[in-house]
Amino acid sequence: MAGHAIKGKVGVEDALCGREFDDERGSVTTNVKIDHVTHDKKNAEYVVYLVEDGPWPRDADDDEQWEQSIARIYDRILSACDAVIDGVLSAHFPGSHGGNVRLQVDSPSGLPSRLNELISDLRRHLVEDDEYASAIRGSEYIGDLRLVTGHELGRFDTGET
Repeated sequence: MAGHAIKGKVGVEDALCGREFDDERGSVTTNVKIDHVTHDKKNAEYVVYLVEDGPWPRDADDDEQWEQSIARIYDRILSACDAVIDGVLSAHFPGSHGGNVRLQVDSPSGLPSRLNELISDLRRHLVEDDEYASAIRGSEYIGDLRLVTGHELGRFDTGET
């Protein structure tokens, strides 16, 4: 929950797409690729999309490759959470200031069970870890933060890989 840079396509406002943004308020700067940002009027929340669509290890039992993939995604999700909590989203999308944010991990070609488990574990971590729970509650930049998959919301076929 330090300063971050958002790198990649940031969505909604064309002037922000494809640029890197630095937040110098913290002592650490981290890059996190945000694939898209939208405002979901129906649910009254800004949506930060992270697309994670493999390629997944071909061998379901190749624990080393899976661990590398999951570790990279784990870091990406927590960096995105930190950026939202620390106000990087709010700085570039002022309409999101103080509102609810949905961090949505999309995997259009299928949701591997290990990715689904990671999302479930991180969702629990954001609630049960004292540092994250306190940071979310105390953030002036967001009202609440929830972590979901596009599959949970019915955006993709429910087939598992």
